[in-house]
Amino acid sequence: MTVVSIIQNANVDLAVKEAIDLVGGIERFIHPNEKVVIKPNLVLALPSDTGMTTDPRVIQAIIELCRSVNPSDVIIAEGSGGIDTKIAFDRCGYSKLASRWGVKLVDLNKSETTMVDVPEGRALQVLNVPNVIIESDVLINVPKLKFFERWASLSIKNLIGAVPGKGEYSQTLSPDFPLKLSGAYCTPEGRFFGPRGEKKKVHEDLAEGLVDLNMIIKPSLNLIDGIIACYGDRPLRTKEKPIELNTILAGEDPLAVDCVATKISELNPLDIPYMKCAAERGLGESDYNRIQVLGTPLLKIAKAWKTELTNLNCI
Repeated sequence: MTVVSIIQNANVDLAVKEAIDLVGGIERFIHPNEKVVIKPNLVLALPSDTGMTTDPRVIQAIIELCRSVNPSDVIIAEGSGGIDTKIAFDRCGYSKLASRWGVKLVDLNKSETTMVDVPEGRALQVLNVPNVIIESDVLINVPKLKFFERWASLSIKNLIGAVPGKGEYSQTLSPDFPLKLSGAYCTPEGRFFGPRGEKKKVHEDLAEGLVDLNMIIKPSLNLIDGIIACYGDRPLRTKEKPIELNTILAGEDPLAVDCVATKISELNPLDIPYMKCAAERGLGESDYNRIQVLGTPLLKIAKAWKTELTNLNCI
């Protein structure tokens, strides 16, 4: 039986610890002298209160737990697909976090890589993977809880930032683009960043490409940050605040964690192409009858989500 935990608690430290404790505790995933890499979602240079990027408070709580088992190293690694990663680290609060805790920040778009074969790959046969990912003993995947009308960006999707491929478009801002967001998407000169390299390869057949990617990069632990969640891009283009859900999900199996997460917004995971492909190819568990959900009742969180969407006139 696959175990997924879900905890709703306004205290971020406690929410993270309780969620990890319910799936075996940090000692199950990390042993002394192991090298730990934490992979957040910093696709844009936007603070976590927009609901678009992983909350640094969640990462801080994970670092504290990691340090309790004396790892040899703790690294925060990301390869932003929407902006220069260093800009994202700075604007999302990660540079200050890293300095405070003495951890390394690594830009996966600029890291040395090794060509890795993709066994039985359908969209990809080989992929350049950053050495810092390959050489890690423990990879902790920390996506943001992002829902759309018929789609979701969760654990499986977050690994696209684990391979290099930031590029630049030459197009400039359109007249109707919100100026307050321009710095999150493009350079001061108005050039948009877009995926290139390995990210572009994955995007060419996104559903199968994401599954291929997850077949060769396998996190030890997945934590979904639902402290501040979002529905589509409404927090960016409207005056409504994103949804304060105060929720953390955790589990070893990324597909199982994602399937439980979709229950919050009443999505069918098998209607989401990459999750359907993941289930068909045996990436993880998608049968709810074989997933044990521990912690806060899922119906309570789903009700809170629906209430917030109603208040925002989204449903």
